[in-house]
Amino acid sequence: MIDKKQKANSGNKELNEELANLEKEFVSKKELPKEQDLKINAKVFENIFIANIIMVFLYLINLGALNIETAVFITDLKVFSMVLIILTIILFEYSYRKENGNIAIHAIECLVLAIFVLCSIYLYTIYFREFDIIISLASFIFAIYYVGKSIFIYRKMKKQYLASKNDISEIIKK
Repeated sequence: MIDKKQKANSGNKELNEELANLEKEFVSKKELPKEQDLKINAKVFENIFIANIIMVFLYLINLGALNIETAVFITDLKVFSMVLIILTIILFEYSYRKENGNIAIHAIECLVLAIFVLCSIYLYTIYFREFDIIISLASFIFAIYYVGKSIFIYRKMKKQYLASKNDISEIIKK
């Protein structure tokens, strides 16, 4: 009778150890390795950095609208718009040569910013008093877009990595 209890206890201990090992393995597969985590964070940081640059740029446009003469400010907006269009063309060409979709997406975002700056000339002349609110709203929209994009990229890259580490396909093959 004692042998049966000892065997049952040792069997339970082995089962508990196996369960603990499986649980540790499951948790370790959910965690990202350091190099993958750095890769994801670099991508997220890149987008947050671009968002900061755009927000500072729009802030400076807002300050310019308040402190610069109208004729000079409109000329500045035209120059900024042309520089952004040229930057967009360069980004599109570079992404085409390197076949890099990430740079192409940045080029599209730059194109949207260039179009907004070009339209801001019209907005400045029509809505002179509300122009600072319009620029602040645009800055807010760009910030929301980039934060949302960063969250999406983080989740997508983490999901892709975890799917690549999934061993279900290996089990099915066996």
